[in-house]
Amino acid sequence: MAESESSLVAAAEPSLKSLRQWQRLSPIALLYFTVNLFRVIFGNVAYLAPTIILLYQGMKNQPLLSLAILLGIALVLLTGALLSYYMYKFRVIGDTVEIRSGVIKKKQLNLPFSRIQNVRLLQPLYYRLTNHVCLQLDTAGSNQQEAKLVALQQHLAQQLQQEIHALHQTTNAAEVTEDNAEANTPVKADEQLLNQRSIGDLVIHGISNNRVWLMLGLAAPFLNLITKVVTDQLEKLGLDLMQWFDPEQQSWLWIGMAALALTLMVMFLLTLISIGASVLSYYGFTLVRSGERYIRRCGLLTRHEVSMKLARLQWVALKQDWLDRLLGRCNVRFEQINAPMNSMQPGAEQGKIMVPSVQQQEAFQLLADAQPGQQLTTTPFQHVNWRFLARQLLLLWLPIAIASQWLLRPDHPELATLGLLPLAWLAAMVLLRWRRWGYAMDQEFIYIRKGLIGIDYYSAPVFKVQQVKLKQNWLLRRAGLCHIQLVFASGALDVPFIPKQHGQLMLNYCLHQAQSSGKSWM
Repeated sequence: MAESESSLVAAAEPSLKSLRQWQRLSPIALLYFTVNLFRVIFGNVAYLAPTIILLYQGMKNQPLLSLAILLGIALVLLTGALLSYYMYKFRVIGDTVEIRSGVIKKKQLNLPFSRIQNVRLLQPLYYRLTNHVCLQLDTAGSNQQEAKLVALQQHLAQQLQQEIHALHQTTNAAEVTEDNAEANTPVKADEQLLNQRSIGDLVIHGISNNRVWLMLGLAAPFLNLITKVVTDQLEKLGLDLMQWFDPEQQSWLWIGMAALALTLMVMFLLTLISIGASVLSYYGFTLVRSGERYIRRCGLLTRHEVSMKLARLQWVALKQDWLDRLLGRCNVRFEQINAPMNSMQPGAEQGKIMVPSVQQQEAFQLLADAQPGQQLTTTPFQHVNWRFLARQLLLLWLPIAIASQWLLRPDHPELATLGLLPLAWLAAMVLLRWRRWGYAMDQEFIYIRKGLIGIDYYSAPVFKVQQVKLKQNWLLRRAGLCHIQLVFASGALDVPFIPKQHGQLMLNYCLHQAQSSGKSWM
């Protein structure tokens, strides 16, 4: 291993010598800075909504002035991108990446290889013709510790990635492969293929994991404008929605059927958008294992490659929404030490690796590969105490039931009786949530189960616990119960309403294993 790493560094060294002097990026980086500025602006579209609406109204009244304003805005953005490109310089000297950037606020970042936890290669669509990539270097810290070389030749980026991995002594020289987003991504001889996702799998993921409500939130400031435009277009087609829902012209049965049809149509369109987002994010998904490192590659427009050392893995989560259960699918999440994340990129999490919409047997195989000693599928779970159910019913269900019946029963007894149906449904959901909660522990792992209609399972090594908490209020003390919280480097796992003796034993054992096991949590 040492000889292969030494030969790797020696092979990479001649090409990397060209990066030792301060230099600017390739001119193709202008596109990156321009796109980034647009992303920042439109990412805050909710704050800019009044200005955009005024501009839209102005285009109808004074089109030439509005066009001049738009051209001025575009010129400002291009000028900002040009200045960002001109002020960006970098070099790789020794085992340190140094970056100078900033137009108004100057910044210099010195990032030693030893502090780099993840090396990511991203290749946006506009980089493919020139064979450039964006090299992103992540640490376990905050966004202030994130470095990007936004336009490197692909062979230089790969050699730099190899040298960083060789320094960490985690994999051999062949660990780094080209970022490829084809549906059948080739796997090299020293890589073990763990999972691939087909287009059909991604369609299922888009159907069962709908996140389009985020887009609806962004579109909220334009709701009136969108409604007007859609209504005008429907009227041109001879469809008058206002007439459909006018109780003076239509029966209540017709209005109900029309509302149902409209809801189904909207849900269908949103599902299509969700499927499209799933394919864009996860197209060509391939998860391989090279030594003690997982490598995930995916992406249609922007190709992503994310690698993760297994030593950094904190827990594995198997997540099923209600549609996942209906379709027999599961999302597997490998949670590692918190790293900078971009929540607006659902398929490209930097601190996590997720395998979307796998079948149950595939999920168990992935879990067994990542955590060979776990017994999640055979360990019996213990239920949390029934007082969890009582708390939910007393604090949530009972006040709603009393208030609704007290307000409706005297004047509208039929409506009050009908209102018992959603109350019964709510009580059933509370009962189901209580039944879902479960916990278990063996000598190496702690297991947690929770959910509502769907079910989430967590499997975490006990020696990786960073901090423990035991919580009690006076009601819990009287009942001999407690809440426990286990804090890992990737977040916290909670178990409510368990016997205090169980909680203390679990926490003491976790602390003992963290101190005496001699294993590194990262």
